[in-house]
Amino acid sequence: MSWLLNKLHKGLIGTSKNTTTTTSSIIHECFRGELEVVKEIINPDNTTMETCRMPFLMLGLDLPPPPLFKDVMEKNIIPQVALFNLLNKFDGETVTEVVLNLSSVARMRYRITRLPRYLIFHVGRFAKKGFFTEKNPTLVSFPVKNLVLKDNMLKKYDLIANVVHDGKPEEGIYKVFVQRKSNEIWYEMQDLHVGEVLPQVVALSEAYLQIYEQHVLQVPES
Repeated sequence: MSWLLNKLHKGLIGTSKNTTTTTSSIIHECFRGELEVVKEIINPDNTTMETCRMPFLMLGLDLPPPPLFKDVMEKNIIPQVALFNLLNKFDGETVTEVVLNLSSVARMRYRITRLPRYLIFHVGRFAKKGFFTEKNPTLVSFPVKNLVLKDNMLKKYDLIANVVHDGKPEEGIYKVFVQRKSNEIWYEMQDLHVGEVLPQVVALSEAYLQIYEQHVLQVPES
């Protein structure tokens, strides 16, 4: 998705070195936000700290590891986590550790400094394990309406699209839930099949990619 958005952006502004067109596009106007990144690099002999601002077109969300054990019925336990908990990654306080090499580790902290009109979340369900791909089955509970991010209480987001993956990593299917804004009816689409569904069904799916649209709250005058 990130590759597609960047490709569309470059195509809209032109790629010629002599072009005089603007460096902005409707892609950046809709989807581009900004993060403050604090990186603490821990080496065996010293520790360095650096802070920078970086743009983003989508935010990657990390799922907790699935449980290793089965329940009393010998079935795999499917855990559940709230979207708000996954978004703690971007509160400026939660530390995400990244292994740089055998002797160095980076402790990353992220804080959203500018929110875009449309927020795209990518849920990291798949991971490469040698020659195989594993899928994390954790269910993510999320609001369909009025998502509020920490430190941005005046901006709320409504879900407008939800891409899900059903089944095993190599054999599953993708389908998308899309809202028709004129009447707020949700539709499920898979290949050529299109059918109307309830919002409750959207919230029970294995979310893989989500798009939220922002609406700004009006502050009453005192």
